[in-house]
Formats: sequence, structure tokens, C-alpha cells
Amino acid sequence: MTTMTKEILCELRDVRKTFRPPGGKELTALEKIHLDVRRRDFTAILGPSGCGKSTLMRILTGLLRPTAGEVRVHGQPMRGLNPAIAMVFQNFALYPWLTVAENIAMGHNGRPIPPEKKLELVARAIERVGLGGFEEAYPKELSGGMKQRVGIARALVAQPELLCMDEPFSGLDVLTAENLRVETVSLWRDATTEPHSVLVATSSIKEAVFMATRIVVMGANPGCIRTILDNPLPYPRDYRDPAFLGMADRIHDILASALIPDEQAPAAAPKTVRIEPLPAINVGELAGLLGSVLRAGGKADLFDLAADIGKDFNKVLPLVKGAEMLEFLDTPRGEVVLTALGKQFLYSKVGDRKRIFGQQLRKLHIFHRLIAMLRGQPGCSVEEDLVLDALTLWLPSEKPQALFKTVVNWGRYAELLGYNAGERRLYLDVEGAAGPTMPGKQDSPQ
Repeated sequence: MTTMTKEILCELRDVRKTFRPPGGKELTALEKIHLDVRRRDFTAILGPSGCGKSTLMRILTGLLRPTAGEVRVHGQPMRGLNPAIAMVFQNFALYPWLTVAENIAMGHNGRPIPPEKKLELVARAIERVGLGGFEEAYPKELSGGMKQRVGIARALVAQPELLCMDEPFSGLDVLTAENLRVETVSLWRDATTEPHSVLVATSSIKEAVFMATRIVVMGANPGCIRTILDNPLPYPRDYRDPAFLGMADRIHDILASALIPDEQAPAAAPKTVRIEPLPAINVGELAGLLGSVLRAGGKADLFDLAADIGKDFNKVLPLVKGAEMLEFLDTPRGEVVLTALGKQFLYSKVGDRKRIFGQQLRKLHIFHRLIAMLRGQPGCSVEEDLVLDALTLWLPSEKPQALFKTVVNWGRYAELLGYNAGERRLYLDVEGAAGPTMPGKQDSPQ
């Protein structure tokens, strides 16, 4: 059966979701989401961190209400929780005072089922996920992989039509995660029992291609669906198969074109300049990435680079974006090219590296504005809460605490900014206070 002829279990119609943090501007997490989830499909929601994958899934399950649009189940508007769905969470979400069997039994969720039937369903779920012999164990006695098996078994007890899994393998070691991917596909392919369909949120291209029959590729800021791809590869799938690699490359190109587009011809200077958010990376990771590109001859394909350093594409992308912001890398047509400044940074001694890094930070509008703020305060120091308020104002779509952590990390390395954790204050160090400004760049952030 093609995806066009399969029965629709659930659907999102023109869904929009906004949040309003206390004292902050309204943030749009999802915009114009149209999505059908169909019987016998294994659907992967793929996209970078922060694109709204978890929010989309929670709206579909009924854990969140959309700001606009509609959720339908079997063609009818959904009221309350989605009765067709069971959920597996990333962080296991087990009750530490309950045994394995008791945690799994919580999946019945108060449904009117005879006690003997409940016991039968729990025993069957335990058998299906390979937890036999651990019925009386407590979560503290289990490994991460076994805890996630309990979470999957708890969802199976509800006999769902659709099993939703929110990045269920991201917290596990590589071998355990791979084993659970294989077992999850096997559970779905067993047509004699539930679940009939699976929906998994993931940031890994290879995970999506390995598991899913249908891949929904999302973009960010705000979260939206860029494209939906059918994945016709037969099971079992081989990561080394040329067809597998071709599908992964195709998705990589879609994400790369969206997130690091080719540089366009310069347009007329706008009246305002957008402040770029800082990717949540540390300087050591960034230097390691530059070293990898240097060892590749100064130029590398982005997808090949991710494979060479053993990281998922979506985890390498923030490193590349950060290096590009600092003018250490260029990214023409999906390639990663080390710049002359990037080579200079790599070949420099520690003190010179710090000087170069600080020089580049002063070119970033977010640091320019922070420095101006600090210079205008007594002692070139300001309370953390005031900085967080400013970051929320400048970048309302970002998480201010995470952004502040990156500002401190980068600023400390460059010996440009300091942070007193006891007093919760950000300050300029002596060099930062004396450093050059950005003349003529008094732009307002968008």
C-alpha cells in the first residue's frame, strides 16, 4: 500500500503553537503544520534541536493544546488526550518506588480492564521487550537501555494504534541504542499486534533512514515542515548500502540548504541588523572541528566530516555555524572550507588564540551590545537577570539561560568577559574594558 491509500489515524491541520514566557515576547514554536499519520507507517520527525519536534508530538498526543489549528483522530476533532496514542519519553519517566512490572502496569492508565487481563497484558509486554526475569527489579537496578525497555513496555500495555517516541535513544550508549532501534522496528513490523504505526522524533539522519518508511523534515525559527519523503528501502536496512547512503545524502542536502545556505549577493544595507544567536558549543569542540578540517586538506563535505569525527550531522552543524560566525570557516555549497584566519587560529599559541578569538567576538553584534551595556554600568558589571532580560529582548526565540551560558563560556576564553557565580554578575575584564568598539554599528536588533 502506498502512503496515499493508507488509513489516516491522526492529523494536524494548520496547527500553530506559541508560548509567552513571563515578561517576554510571544514565541512561535510551530507554524502552519499540516501532517497526516497513517496506519502501518513508521514516521520519523527529523530536524535540528529547537525546531519543535517535541512540541508537535505533544500536541498530537493531547499533552499540549495548539494555539490555532486542529488535531483530528479518525477524522473527528480530538478532545482531551488522544486515545489512539501511547508515549515513550526521552528521560524514561519511571516511578523509582515501583518495580518493573508495576511501572509497566501504569500504562493501563485507569482503563476498566479486568485484573487478570491487566496481568496478562503486562506479562506479554515484558516478554515482547525482553525484560523477563526483571519483573521485581526497581529502576535504580537497571541500565539506561533496560529503563527505556520499561518505558516501551508501559506504552505497549495500552495497546495503542500509534506509538509515539520522543528521541528515545538519544541518552543511550551507541550499541544499546542500535539494538533498541532494531527491536523497535521488529515490534512495529509484527502485524499481529499493536502498535499499528510508530512516530519517532529524532535529530539523527541515519536513525530516521534506518527506521522509518516516511521522513518528515522540519525547519526551525519557527518550526515548520520543509518536506515529507517516502523511504522505500527494504528491511532489514544496511548503513553501508549505497541506497541507504543516497537517502541520507538527500536529506543532508535538504537540511544543509536550509541551515547553511550559499552566500547570496549583497543587497542594499538594511536599516536594522539582526543579532545572530550563538550556537551552544564550547571553544574546545570548535578547535577540534577546525583541526579535523585541516587534516582533511582544508576542505571537507559537511556530511563526510560528521562521519569522520563520529558525530551526527545535527550535532556537527552548530559547530560549523559557530566557526562560520567567527570567520574561521566558509560553507560554500554544503562544503566546509578552512579560512586563512582559521588556519592562523589553529597554528597560534594559546595567548594568540585568545587574542584572535576576542577580536572576532567583538565583531559579533551580540557581544558588541553586551560590552556597551557593561561599559555603561558602575564597575563595568551587571546582574545576570538584567543580561537575561536583554537576551530575551534581542533574541526572543532563543532560550536565554542557554545563550547566557555560551556568552560566558566564549567571553571567558577570550578574557573579554568574566562571571561571578556567587554574586550572579557579568563583568568586563581589564582587556575587555579597553578593547575596541564597532564604530558605526549602532543597529537595532530585529
